[in-house]
Amino acid sequence: MSNPDEPVGFTVEGVLALAGGRGAVAKALGVSVQSVAKWDRRIPSQHARKVAVLAGLPLEIVRPDMVQRGHNEASEYVKAAGK
Repeated sequence: MSNPDEPVGFTVEGVLALAGGRGAVAKALGVSVQSVAKWDRRIPSQHARKVAVLAGLPLEIVRPDMVQRGHNEASEYVKAAGK
């Protein structure tokens, strides 16, 4: 069974390659290359949006869990507002 938090068809290394590689991503984010190298299973949420833009990918590919959480929060807000 697949994990819904894993990107479909893209590994972290694949996303980083599309974004210009570890060095380019580290520089764009203002972090060390060593920090980026530690992202073996997922891109941290605080960096996911910028990495998605750098890679030219939608956020739902880079971090599908973040998109689902946003949809759930919006749905709850609409329900609470009585709309």
